[in-house]
Amino acid sequence: MMLTVDQAAERLGTTPRFIRRLRAERRIAVIKLGKHIRIDSTDLDAYITASRQEANHRAS
Repeated sequence: MMLTVDQAAERLGTTPRFIRRLRAERRIAVIKLGKHIRIDSTDLDAYITASRQEANHRAS
């Protein structure tokens, strides 16, 4: 599924500006269709997975 910048931002719970920054820093792949930018949902999922940090569980 192809997402707009606004849709990708909503899915991450961030602003469209953050998504545009990820694009500018080449931290997320985008698809250019003329002047329109789209983000493949699988690429967004890959970004989320790569950004995941495991919790450090301590014994009490």
